[in-house]
Amino acid sequence: MLNINFSLENPFGIKFKNLGCLSKKITKNKAWELQHCYDAATLLQIELNYSIRRDHAGFRLTLVLFGYTIYFQLYDTRHWDYTNNKWSTE
Repeated sequence: MLNINFSLENPFGIKFKNLGCLSKKITKNKAWELQHCYDAATLLQIELNYSIRRDHAGFRLTLVLFGYTIYFQLYDTRHWDYTNNKWSTE
């Protein structure tokens, strides 16, 4: 797993508003999601995440500037079965 994160928080920010969300399945087990929101608690953030062999594994990118957030992810819709070390079929 790769996780890179830099953020500057606003301890007095309490306002949150979802401004829109789009998502779609690409294949049987893969999907993407794009979300736009306003979160006054975060002034600046850059986050990059890549994971494998875990629930909803995939690529995630978050960009925040003065509370306005764009969040994108390309992920696997399945859950990882840690006991059997394979994707869960349920």
